[in-house]
Parts: sequence; C-alpha cells; structure tokens
Amino acid sequence: MPTFLRHAAWPPLLIFLLSQRIQGQNLVPNPSFEDVNFCAEFNQPCSPSAWFYLSRRLTTGYFPRFPSATGKRHLQIVAASRETVNRQYWETMLLCPLQAGEHYSVSLKIASPGNEGELSPTRPDLHDIGLWFTTRFVFVEGDSILQPRNFLSFTNSTTVKDLKNGWFEIKKEFVPTSNSDILILGNFVRVPNEDIIERRNWPSPTIDILVDDISVVRMKGAICVKYDKIKDSLYSVTRRHSENLPGLPHPDPSDTPERSDDTPGLSPHPSPHPDIDTLIIRNIQFDFDKYMMKNPDTLLRYRKILTKPGIKKIQVVGFTDDDGTAEYNLDLSQKRAREIAHLLTSKFNIPAAIIQAEGRGISRDYTPKDLNRRVEIYIFHE
Repeated sequence: MPTFLRHAAWPPLLIFLLSQRIQGQNLVPNPSFEDVNFCAEFNQPCSPSAWFYLSRRLTTGYFPRFPSATGKRHLQIVAASRETVNRQYWETMLLCPLQAGEHYSVSLKIASPGNEGELSPTRPDLHDIGLWFTTRFVFVEGDSILQPRNFLSFTNSTTVKDLKNGWFEIKKEFVPTSNSDILILGNFVRVPNEDIIERRNWPSPTIDILVDDISVVRMKGAICVKYDKIKDSLYSVTRRHSENLPGLPHPDPSDTPERSDDTPGLSPHPSPHPDIDTLIIRNIQFDFDKYMMKNPDTLLRYRKILTKPGIKKIQVVGFTDDDGTAEYNLDLSQKRAREIAHLLTSKFNIPAAIIQAEGRGISRDYTPKDLNRRVEIYIFHE
C-alpha cells in the first residue's frame, strides 16, 4: 500500500477507536466494588473506594456474606425494614456528568439474600432498587429515607436476565432531563416500609437487596476529559464521613490511621493505674439474634493498635439489644464476646492468655437497637 494511503487510513480508524472508547466508558467509579477503602476514621468499617454511605455515623452493608456476581464484593442494602421508617443508601460522583437530552444505557446486577450464605433463586422485586441522579452529595447523621420526585426506576426495564447463579442483570436506556454528577443508589419509592412489608407478607425483619456491577454509559457523544482526574480524587478520599464533602472530593492530608488519644472512635477509659492506657473500640456489630460478626473486615483497620508492642491485656465485652429474656441475652452476649476474642487470636496471632471475654447482656445505650448489638474491645497497655 502506498505511504499516503496508509496515512490516509489513520483518521477514520482513529475516529472509530475513539467512538468505541466513548461508547464503552462506564461513568461509575469502582462499579464492581472490588476496590476497598478501609477509611482513616477508626469508627467506620471498610467502604468501597469512591463510594460513600449516606449516614455520617455508621457504614454498613459492605461485606462478603454472600457470593458476588463477579469478584468477591458487592453492596447489601436494606430496602425496607419493620423496625424503622429509614432505608440504606450509597452514593458516588460520576466520572463524567450526565448531560440533559443525551442517551445513556444503565445496567446493574441484583440478588436477594437466602439462608446460610446462599442466594435466593427468586429475582428481587424491582421496586426495591433505583438510581437517583442529582447535583450534590446527601449526608445525614443517621439512616434516613429519600423520596425524590424523579429517579430512575427499573420496574419497566427492557432487559432482565437470569444469570443462573442467584444474580439477575437488569438493563435500561434513559435520557436525563437535567445535568447531574452525583449517583445515589437505594429504594426511593414513595410507599412506607411498613406497607411494603405488609403487602408482600414478608417474613423477615428487613427486605435486603444485593447490588453489583453498576454501569452508566453514554451511548454517543464527546469523550470525558476529566474521567481519570475525578476517579483519582474520589479514590484518594480516606475520610468517608467528613462534615462537608466538596463537590469534587479531595484528600485531607491530616487523615492518617495512626492512633491518638482523640482519634474518633477510640475513647479513653478510666484506669486506676496511670501506666495503663485503655481504649474502647466501638462499632463492632451483629445481626439480630446472631453472634457471628456482621463485618469481619472492620477488625483489619485496627491491626496497628491490636498488634502494638506492650499490650498487657485485651478485654472483649459483648452486648445485645433488649429483645428477649435477660438470661437468653446474657448467653448471646457471651457468645459474641468469645467470637471476637477468637478472631483476635486467629487474625492477629494475639495470645489467647491475654484476652478476656465476657458478656454483659442487654444494652440500652443507643436508641437504634442495632447499635446495642455490639462488642467493645478494651486494650490495656503497659
């Protein structure tokens, strides 16, 4: 082929390659939730990188209790509950803003929890999951309920595919009516939780939905030039629950996982001896009537503290909520404490001889009952 013809063929080829990249450019960061940000705040469990939990107080629903659609991680979201009017939500910043009037393709994989770590073979109700594209992050002190006027519902999805492993893939095309750069994931239907559960005759305390592999792709249009820059900025955030997250998150250089006496989530505990430093690590929680830890990954963020030289004693104290008899709850709290003590030994090689486990039964320290289902770890230093 003559040289000028070879050169002449490049522009069409380049245009084709760029168009393929544009069409395949997923605007959702960390869409399969595989990348983990353990967070610089000691009082928060691990989170998926680039994603934020709606509540400043607590992160929950990110732990591998069931098989994922792909990889090892996904989100487990409470879509409705008997015990509260609230629901759970996760949010992130899109890697390129949605443009009003443009065409987009959206897909995600969903599943329902089954029993004993198995998924239900039944497809989740599509009313339980939706996407809200908006212009700002939403952060509240505790769990909340969001019921925007307009959100992307999947009840009329064009494609629902059974993946034959407990997961279902749903796809939909849509055209946004306004520009937006924040994606919030959860249940936005304007029906009270109590009515949802009653209408379905739901046997469990909560309706949970598992979510994996989210994709939002612009079907045509210009390439997003800030794609990588926004992704890097989101991944660099280690303080997951700052009071004021800017429109484009930036890391706080003061966010370090090193322990200090005023580190959030680590509270000094009075000691009769001045040479003993005792700390309380909170936010180790359990499901109702369970003693297996709700999120074992939480402990990994305390590795430096738990393996620091000079630890004299570790005291593990279990608690329950106030449902059930005092005798039953005392036994359950003891099981929770012993389970965490076992994890400390197995995960960090801490000698069992310096760990004391005890249960104190019912706790009414917190208004939300799930916060009373916990274990506290007291670390005594020499």
